[in-house]
Amino acid sequence: MDTSTPASLFLKADYCRCGIVLLDESGRVTALNRQFFDTTGLEFREGDLPPDELRGLKKGEWIFWGRKWFVQAEGRQGVELLAIRRVRAADHILGPYGENCLNEEMVKMVLDNPYEGLTVVDATGKVTLLSPSNEQWLGLDVGGGLGLDLSAIAPASHLSEVARTGVAEHAQVVDLHGKTKVTVNLPIRRDNKVMGAFGRILFKSTEQVEKLVTKVRTMELQVERFETLLDEMRGKRYSFRSILTKNKEMLMLIEQARRVADSGATVLILGESGTGKELFAQALHEASRRNKGPFIAVNCGAIPRDLIESELFGYEEGAFSGARKKGKPGKFELACGGTLFLDEIGELPLESQAKLLRVLEERKIDRLGGTAPLPVDFRLVAATNRDLMTNVNKGRFRADLYYRINEFPLEIPPLRSRPEDIPLLAKHFLAEVSRREELPMLKISAGATEALMTHDWPGNVRELRGVMRQMAWKSQALTIEPHHLPPALNKGQTIGVAGTLEEQTARAERAAIESALQAADGNRALTARMLGIHRTALYKKMHRLGME
Repeated sequence: MDTSTPASLFLKADYCRCGIVLLDESGRVTALNRQFFDTTGLEFREGDLPPDELRGLKKGEWIFWGRKWFVQAEGRQGVELLAIRRVRAADHILGPYGENCLNEEMVKMVLDNPYEGLTVVDATGKVTLLSPSNEQWLGLDVGGGLGLDLSAIAPASHLSEVARTGVAEHAQVVDLHGKTKVTVNLPIRRDNKVMGAFGRILFKSTEQVEKLVTKVRTMELQVERFETLLDEMRGKRYSFRSILTKNKEMLMLIEQARRVADSGATVLILGESGTGKELFAQALHEASRRNKGPFIAVNCGAIPRDLIESELFGYEEGAFSGARKKGKPGKFELACGGTLFLDEIGELPLESQAKLLRVLEERKIDRLGGTAPLPVDFRLVAATNRDLMTNVNKGRFRADLYYRINEFPLEIPPLRSRPEDIPLLAKHFLAEVSRREELPMLKISAGATEALMTHDWPGNVRELRGVMRQMAWKSQALTIEPHHLPPALNKGQTIGVAGTLEEQTARAERAAIESALQAADGNRALTARMLGIHRTALYKKMHRLGME
């Protein structure tokens, strides 16, 4: 322990802004430099014991006391004094005596890192720290920049201005000694007062920024594709098992489609509107090796003529007025790794047909406003309800594109040519809407089935599905009769007259109540709700009809 008198010891401590607490053999406080403790608010009194956390310290030991104070115990025989000072930021990194070698090397590495280029100035703009890479770049000797005015050695730097105003600058492009660099300048504050500023080179050149932007853009495109893929995966996909049929021609068609599904051949699906061309397209995708990738469907007839190319090929930012910021990937890109389904391909404009043919041949696309081609990898399935060969002869469809997409044609027969499928599909659609809308399960009478099978169905399966949805909501009875069907399907159907109107009404009411009771397992409250009448009215009707 220092043999200086307490007075001289306290004087040195006040100069160093430290606190000194002298202890007797019992560990109680005998003296302290009162000025330090009065200004810091630390409570130590002569005759008292130090706080509990400090009593266990042995000679030469130190601790961080709370978040603000460093305390070390010293003495010749035992603990005779406690030295107290404020914790410095470096204490946590290097230790109070710089004994943390690992962190010391880390700090050196940060300061010497040529990719960082660190500079610190005080409030007047004088350099207090200049990393070795900056010294070398500025042509200074080691330590040669300390104390210099930064504006004198780097006039283009804004760091001195940040130290003066306290306003940070983020990602500024500056010309320093003839080289373009991207820097960040931040003010250094203590007790809300600006003490100086800290500058760092983020990028040594704008080329580095451009490379990073390219990488980020590539990642954004991948994210967009994955988001689309997730949306497709969340949606319902159909397989060949989803195609309901008893028709021999349809069964043969499904077998042909199964054989070609896993190939790379372009499939052209032909058929009238509403026959289920997209159902076949999804089934082809699901049965292929690309079924883990996206299924992207595009209705070429539903996209305005002036937007078709931006939808298919995508565009870069600023490609045209109203273009989305950062651009947008087209359907060709989004379908990479999966299947692209072009429905109503016969509606594609001639100029777009030429570009589609080029994509199919080269497997590359050019975004609108883009400067470099992008590779694409997708399997094409096309569909149309038009006679493409006739359109080719009339000059409305390119012959070369027709022969390119007609590698494997599949023609779906219209519903009227396979009447045996009509009852099967009608029951399926009724069950589907009843489950989804939580409606009573309806039956179809023999007469209604005959009416359905004799209808021409110009809208094919889509029209049949719509009729069954109507019946599920409109039918009051639990069995669909011919007179329940829309007028277009009820032609030629006659309702025989058997008895008076009152007798026929009574029979109809009785049949309806019996069907509802059976469906409700005898629950009369549920029966009344199914029939849309009050429970009291149901009891009265049953009593009048002798159904007690």
